[in-house]
Amino acid sequence: MNPKMVEIMKAVRVPLVLNAKPGDKLLIITDTRMEPEIWSALIAVANELDIEPSVAIMTPRKSHGYDPTTPIMYAARDPELKLAIYLTSTALAHSTLNEELIKRGKSFILMEELTSDMLLQGGPAYADYTAMGEMGAKVADLFTKGKRIRVQSDQGTDLTASIAGRPGRNIAGKITIMSQSGGGGCAFPDGEVHVCPLEATGEGVIVFDTTAHSVGLLKEPIRLTVEKGMVTKIEGGLESEKWRRIFNDYGDPNSYNCPAEISIGTNPNITITGSMRTDKKLYGASHIGVGDTIIIGGTCKAKLRLEGIIKEPVITVDDYVLTRGGKILV
Repeated sequence: MNPKMVEIMKAVRVPLVLNAKPGDKLLIITDTRMEPEIWSALIAVANELDIEPSVAIMTPRKSHGYDPTTPIMYAARDPELKLAIYLTSTALAHSTLNEELIKRGKSFILMEELTSDMLLQGGPAYADYTAMGEMGAKVADLFTKGKRIRVQSDQGTDLTASIAGRPGRNIAGKITIMSQSGGGGCAFPDGEVHVCPLEATGEGVIVFDTTAHSVGLLKEPIRLTVEKGMVTKIEGGLESEKWRRIFNDYGDPNSYNCPAEISIGTNPNITITGSMRTDKKLYGASHIGVGDTIIIGGTCKAKLRLEGIIKEPVITVDDYVLTRGGKILV
């Protein structure tokens, strides 16, 4: 076995050990844009752990949030299946299928846009997940107890929203329960704490300065104006124009809901690459979502879900400063 495959297998062992047990059935959903080495490594490790894996390969979906093919959806609904891994080039987290699986008590691990290089020694898969979890729990507690959140940055971000009554969620490679039936999920590589602000309370300006869904690394910032919890203006360069086209193509007013999520990254092993899979987990950075909020505790059902990253925000909950200058101050 080549050395790279050994490293990949060691990395993907982490989420399986944390979230599955011998005898469990595992469905790996992937597509033809993803490297076969990754799902091959997942199969090999699952077999070593006496977990029963199956792989379903499809053509890539049109965009983030689209359901997989009908046969794969039937497979995911199998009553004996408890865990699905989304190893896809587009995100399935906010798909209708994922919402259904959570209600049915099933769990998922997000591995969308994952590359084999992200699974090599020293990268985000090899971070100290126990330490991230302990720190993230403290931040999540402040989110849960907080009433109001403010995000600022030197690039011009100044956004406020209510988080009263909304729980903070700490996600560090171990499945977080998201429904009364016991369904939930996590990601891998992972490392974030997020909160879903109350719909219709967002006010201000967001300036994404690092990476964004569907466009990758930003050559020019994407600037969003938010009024009464909705994006009313998208400004900037070519990347902003692409975002405007995506929203127009979907034609869904609810997809402008903002902020759909405010998150703090907790993984210190991230190198910015232009992939949202890992960039949004960057320690001390923040990603903010636009659109659907159903699976993270909100009430907005939207066709679209996009996110962008602010690299060094100042995030304040009530009077407590959580982040500044790329550092978490908790």
